[in-house]
Amino acid sequence: MIATIAAIFALVSTFIVALFYLALAFGAPMGEYAFGRKLANTAAVFSDVAGRVLGGIHRFVSAFTGLFFLAISGHYASEIGWLPSLLDAHGRAYVLWGLTGLWALWFLSNLTTKNAAEKRMFTGISGALLAANILILVFYRLP
Repeated sequence: MIATIAAIFALVSTFIVALFYLALAFGAPMGEYAFGRKLANTAAVFSDVAGRVLGGIHRFVSAFTGLFFLAISGHYASEIGWLPSLLDAHGRAYVLWGLTGLWALWFLSNLTTKNAAEKRMFTGISGALLAANILILVFYRLP
C-alpha cells in the first residue's frame, strides 16, 4: 500500500516535470528555472531579450528531458499496474535503484545550485521524489 501511494506520487510528480520541460521546448518563458539565471548572459541560451525563452540547443535538451520524464512516469505507471511493464520484476527493481540514485543526484545538485529560482522550484520536488523512491524500494515486493 505504501509503495503504491509513493509510486502514484512519483508518477504525478514526474509527469508534471515532464510537462514543464516540454513547455520550455515549445517556448514557455520559464528558462531561468531550468538552465539557471547565470546562463541568461549567454545569448545562445535564450532567444528573447528578457532571457526567459530558451533558444537553440536548449529547446532540444528540454524536449529530450521532457520525454525522459514521461518515460519515467510510464515506469511508475507500470509499477502501479496501470500500464503493462516492458521489464520483468527484477528489471523493474534495478530501474528503481537507478532512479533512486538519479533522484539523489538531482536533489544534491538542486541543494547546491546558485540559482535561487531553480532551487526554490526543484529542491522540494527532487527531495520528495527521492523519499518516494526510497519508500517504494523498502516496501516493494518481488512476485
